[in-house]
Amino acid sequence: MKKNIIAIAMILASPFVHAQSLNLQGKLTNVKDAATVSLIDGVSNKELVSGKSIAGNFSLQTQLEFPSLLVLSIDGITQKIPVFVGNENVLVEGDVQNVAALNITGSISHDVYKVYMNALNPKMLPYITNMQAANIEKNTAKKDSLNSAAATQSKDIIATFNTMSKANAGSPVTTLMLLQFSNIFPEIKENLASIYETLAPSAKKGPFAEFIDKTIASSTFGQIGTVLPDFTQNDVNGKPFTLSSLKGKYVLVDFWASWCGPCRAENPNIVKAFNKFKSKKFTVLGVSLDQDKPKWLEAIKKDGLAWSHVSDLKYWNNAVAAQFGIQSIPASFLIDPAGKIIARDLRGADLDKFLETTLK
Repeated sequence: MKKNIIAIAMILASPFVHAQSLNLQGKLTNVKDAATVSLIDGVSNKELVSGKSIAGNFSLQTQLEFPSLLVLSIDGITQKIPVFVGNENVLVEGDVQNVAALNITGSISHDVYKVYMNALNPKMLPYITNMQAANIEKNTAKKDSLNSAAATQSKDIIATFNTMSKANAGSPVTTLMLLQFSNIFPEIKENLASIYETLAPSAKKGPFAEFIDKTIASSTFGQIGTVLPDFTQNDVNGKPFTLSSLKGKYVLVDFWASWCGPCRAENPNIVKAFNKFKSKKFTVLGVSLDQDKPKWLEAIKKDGLAWSHVSDLKYWNNAVAAQFGIQSIPASFLIDPAGKIIARDLRGADLDKFLETTLK
């Protein structure tokens, strides 16, 4: 990638003056003839437009309000193709059997997206590997070593992100990365408002900016010492389940989803805490942002989540998530037997340590 990042940021800082609609053309090999090709909104997970490929060629047109991350889905191809685009003329070329090597041109936003992915993916993969290994490691010395390595890696990732976000302060891609990383790294989440403030106006428009705006606006909700509002949603059997039915116990109200990678990576820690402290009046209530019930139930079974679960199957429009201002997951509230919030967003070893101290 030889384009000047600062030059890209300057272009993105100007008004959005590209084509009136997105025109996405595909010239791909190893696509079966007459395969259905769909463009899916990465936020709502809804199909925007679809068409048929002819000898690997296809054309999709739709109008976007803002540049955003979309997903190109091709019948018969398991791996999805992310494209960060606006109303531009975009060309996708290459072999679908090697999605990572596809050439996507015509979008300034996707150029910036590639810069981020090329810089951060090689750093994120070993970090996640060490975190997952630490979660299941039984040997204390090895666990400490893995956690130490992950901590060093996280500092490097955050430093890289900070540098890139400054160079691309006008890009909506930076807004997406800020939203994602605030959900992974507590240091970024704690400074979300101040980092967001440094972005250019052009980066403060669109769905990801709306998520961050709502997160900042609702940051006063759920303060330690306040009572978590009661709520009711249907459980896995379609029957109403109310949070207050668990009164008298310490409850971790955990917002998650089967499709959420960080949530699934965190589940082993919650399972461990549940098994360790359930005899001391501790339990978990999972609130899922799923919309596909079979996949929700499958994830519960596969991850061994042996506690109560509720969902209205409305994805990001989950009523409780909206009420509580949840803009990213995993997210959680730990309440005491009286329903007061005593901790938020405890992850990994922090959950175990907090419960060990609290549930004596």
